[in-house]
Amino acid sequence: MNLSINTISCGEVDLQASKPFPSELDLVDNFERLFDCFLNNGVLLEREFNCGFGIADAVIFDYKKETSLLDLAKISPEWAYTLKALPYRKNFCIDLVLELSGASLSSSRKAIKDFIQAGFCQDKGNGIYIKSRQPRALCTSVVAIEAKLKDWKKALWQATRYKTFANESWVVLDKRYSRPAISNLTEFKKFNIGLATFSTDGCCNVHFLPKKETHKSDIAYWKANTLLAKRLAS
Repeated sequence: MNLSINTISCGEVDLQASKPFPSELDLVDNFERLFDCFLNNGVLLEREFNCGFGIADAVIFDYKKETSLLDLAKISPEWAYTLKALPYRKNFCIDLVLELSGASLSSSRKAIKDFIQAGFCQDKGNGIYIKSRQPRALCTSVVAIEAKLKDWKKALWQATRYKTFANESWVVLDKRYSRPAISNLTEFKKFNIGLATFSTDGCCNVHFLPKKETHKSDIAYWKANTLLAKRLAS
């Protein structure tokens, strides 16, 4: 499925005639309801998503329906990239975990224990371990949403941070106050941030459709996948 919110755009409306949303929460609530018909067949929306780069109002993600992928939920999100970086089917000791993570000895020991309990690693004895199963990413695509009533500059800045872990990042504004943002569309194009406006009558218009990109940080990407796996598992 195409995760772009361009799939639910509609005709233009008179901005002055558009009734404003009473709050950002109300805007996001209504936006989520608009997406209800799309959130199936492996597509979900999660609210208030914190991957360490600010709290996205929502993330929409397209995920693989494989039960084994939810094993990521059994480890700490902060350790997901370290697990991925460990050599596959080769012996390693705690020194390598310390080197890869930069964490303390006690934290590294706990992480290895979690890797074993989650079924990714095995204890061979005498301080030697082996990664017997590679972790696999849960999501095939992640779209981050930053919603604001009118402060498009702050929304744009925040949305750029979500590109650290997301494949697309969008700003969704109240249509009633969207004219300044639309007048500065070049800023959204410059940073490849999508811009959509949403009105209280349920009309969503896309003003800039961003290109899908690779996440900027593997560490953030694996953390995001683990956080989403935990939400699905719960």
